[in-house]
Amino acid sequence: KDIKSEEQGQKLLKDLESEKSRLKEKLSQLEEERNLLQSKTQSLDERQRQQILALEKKVNEARETQREYYEKELVKLQARLEGEAAQLKEAHSKTLEELAWKHHTAIEAAHSNANKDKKKLQMELEQQFEKEKLHLEDDKNQLRQQLENLKEELTTKLTSANQEVCRLQDLVRKSEQGLGTAEGHISSLQEAQEILQKELELTRARLRETTDSLYSVEGELDQERQQHEAMIAAMREEEKFKVDRMARDLEIKWTENLRQECNKLREELRLQHEEDKKAAMTQLLQLKEREKNAARDGWQKKVEDLLDQISLLKQNLEMQLSQSQSSLQQLQAQFSQERQRLTQEIQELEEEHQQRHKSLQEAHILAFQNMEETKEQEQKELEERLQQKHSEELQALKETHKQAMEGFKLEMEQELQTLRFELEDEGKAMLASLRSELNHQHAAAIDQLRHNHQQELVAAKMELERSIELGRRQEKEFLCRISDLQDELRHRDHHIAELDKEILHLHENISALTKELEFKGKEVLRIRSESNQQIRMHEQDLSKKHEKELDVLTADHIREKQSMLADFNKTQELLKEINSALQISLEEMEEKYKNRESRPEDLQLISELKDLIAERDQLIKKLIEDKKFYQLELVNRETNYNKMFNASPNVGVINPLVKQKKKNDKSTNRFVSVPNLSALESSGVVGNGHPNRLDPIPNSPIHDIEFNSSKPLPQPMPPKEPKTFLR
Repeated sequence: KDIKSEEQGQKLLKDLESEKSRLKEKLSQLEEERNLLQSKTQSLDERQRQQILALEKKVNEARETQREYYEKELVKLQARLEGEAAQLKEAHSKTLEELAWKHHTAIEAAHSNANKDKKKLQMELEQQFEKEKLHLEDDKNQLRQQLENLKEELTTKLTSANQEVCRLQDLVRKSEQGLGTAEGHISSLQEAQEILQKELELTRARLRETTDSLYSVEGELDQERQQHEAMIAAMREEEKFKVDRMARDLEIKWTENLRQECNKLREELRLQHEEDKKAAMTQLLQLKEREKNAARDGWQKKVEDLLDQISLLKQNLEMQLSQSQSSLQQLQAQFSQERQRLTQEIQELEEEHQQRHKSLQEAHILAFQNMEETKEQEQKELEERLQQKHSEELQALKETHKQAMEGFKLEMEQELQTLRFELEDEGKAMLASLRSELNHQHAAAIDQLRHNHQQELVAAKMELERSIELGRRQEKEFLCRISDLQDELRHRDHHIAELDKEILHLHENISALTKELEFKGKEVLRIRSESNQQIRMHEQDLSKKHEKELDVLTADHIREKQSMLADFNKTQELLKEINSALQISLEEMEEKYKNRESRPEDLQLISELKDLIAERDQLIKKLIEDKKFYQLELVNRETNYNKMFNASPNVGVINPLVKQKKKNDKSTNRFVSVPNLSALESSGVVGNGHPNRLDPIPNSPIHDIEFNSSKPLPQPMPPKEPKTFLR
């Protein structure tokens, strides 16, 4: 039993020792694996730390770029707001200048229209005066012609009466005997003389009537002159009334235009302000979305790049581990040193980053405060300048308008006075000249009538009747003209009253326009102050929104950073699993590729290539046989040179039929690998053209006497029969 127990104890000891050795081996293996895993974990930790550092650097850079971008956007928005304010001010000033210029142009147009109307009236009055003058001159010429006609008729009647007197005297002389008849004739003559005296009295009465009619015509002319002067005065009053009415209409129109333009400007400013607000909000939202999308895309790209880098680094590390394990210990020491150094650098960089962030915030706050102060000062200065400019421009416009109206009134009054005096002087001069001419003509006509009335008694009856008819016609014409002139006077009076009403209306419009301009100036100042307040409120809202957005972005950035790190760790684990699976699949694919079966296409291609090689080998063999045949043929024909060739054969050449070149021959050699008999054409004929050759070989078709030397020989074929040269 003791022996068995000892044996069992020895066996147990041996088993325990074997287990101990096996466990020691396992421990050594596990230690090696642990060391490898530690080295791998250390390398992975260092890589992760490096990647984290790189990511932190990139995040800091992205944060700085975002901050710079936001600052630039703020500067751009401020510059744009300033530019829009300047543009609005410029547009307002331009509109005021345009309105002033339009008002000035309207006043000038009214002046020009009034001058044109005045000139038109002057021309019409002058034309009427010239027409009346021409009409009176025509009447005067007609009277002169009538008097001349009367004179001619009276002279003809006097001559006829003298002839009758002479005839009667002859009759008296001839008929002295017939006294009774003479007495009867004398009595008849006395009766005729009495009749003529009665007719003379009638003609004198008619002449008196004509003189009375002439005096009445002169009175009518005076009345017409007075009416003409009254018409001129009425026309002047009408012109004044028209000018005043035009001024009032222009003032009303310009007030309405100014109101409409001011309302349009208000609506445009309100719409622009709303559009600017909407555009700023949309731009900020778009910027946020773009930045978020860009950050996401950037982080995704960075993750992909990092994954690619991790895969590459894994491959490199595997290669390095397979190459040398001794360098790992050195690398571990270096990595530990670098880790310490990097941790110190990270701490320093974090401190610097915090300090920079604080300094940037302080600088941003100071810059924003300075910008607000400068903006407020500039806005105040601009408001004061614009108020001064607006008040000065309004005063200048009022003064210029008053001066222009006063000057226009004075010019119109002076022109009307000058026209009145000129027309009165011209009318007086014309009437005086007409009176003097008519008086002179009347006196001359009366003298002529007094001198010739005794001889013109017979013709005076007809002339008086004609003059009476003419007088009646002239009276009718004068009555028609008087009625027409009275109608024109009534129309002119009505027109003058309308012009006076228009002038009063224009004055009222001018006063209303001035009041409205003052009211609009006040409204413009009020709108400007409201717009400035709205701009300030908008800037404050934007600054608050920007601060809130910065806070939100920083919080989002921290959250995204944490989520990215978690995703990165997850992706790293997934990539490790994927890498191991890919390696396994790659090994399987390599084994499959090595043990793959050949494709039918490849087998077919190999068979085709083999067939081609066999065909080429056969061709090469055939060519070698042909070469041997031609060489043997040449050797066999060397004894028959005297039969085939010249006396000087070309020995040692493959084609012995080629003729050697002479010294003076410039023709090119023809090297042919086959015997060519065309060279014999030049050498076979000598002397008188007879062939210098031997007799041909019997039963040879080549060496026929009727050989056509112009055609070359064909290429030789390999012999299947006894070898001969074929043509």
